[in-house]
Amino acid sequence: MQINIGDEEKLMDYLGRIADVYDKINSAYDRLQSHYGLTCDGCEDNCCTQRFFHYTLAEYVYLREGLKGLDPERKAQAMMRAKEVTDSYAGELEAGELKPLMCPLNFDGLCGVYSHRPMICRTHGLPHSFRRPDGITHEGGGCMRFETEHDTTERMDRTVFYMELANIERDLRTELGASGRYMRTTAQMLMDIADERAEQTEAE
Repeated sequence: MQINIGDEEKLMDYLGRIADVYDKINSAYDRLQSHYGLTCDGCEDNCCTQRFFHYTLAEYVYLREGLKGLDPERKAQAMMRAKEVTDSYAGELEAGELKPLMCPLNFDGLCGVYSHRPMICRTHGLPHSFRRPDGITHEGGGCMRFETEHDTTERMDRTVFYMELANIERDLRTELGASGRYMRTTAQMLMDIADERAEQTEAE
């Protein structure tokens, strides 16, 4: 999918709507995390090396906004890392072995765009459930540490968050005239941002 945001002003309402959904997710996660007493301190399994896919343009535009807050040196470093990671993907697929590659936005163990990280980065780690449009409920487990240390007594229901983000996605795609499937890792999203900016520079 080719992405062309164009007028930045038309994104402001969507950024606010996404932020509202993310705030609700954070509150739900914090409550359930407190319920279990789950912490990441000293965990040997780094979630930032897992190959998460993100499926909405809404998450793309929000990450894109967060990238603006990085200083130029870190931004350049993140883009360089993203290129290295995405270049590695093809070879891994050919070899049939996926490597645990670090997210390009991880700096010294911390997310460089933490407040603008995608949905899965906010919800991973705790057991969850969600009701599909066909009425079937899906349940998923927690991270490796959770599964090792805790029994599942309560799950985070992601249904309302998925529905709200889906509504934002529908409206945003209409606004941008975008169609087609979107499925990207964070590294690939960064490369999309780089491509978009290169096209804007050429147009100018």
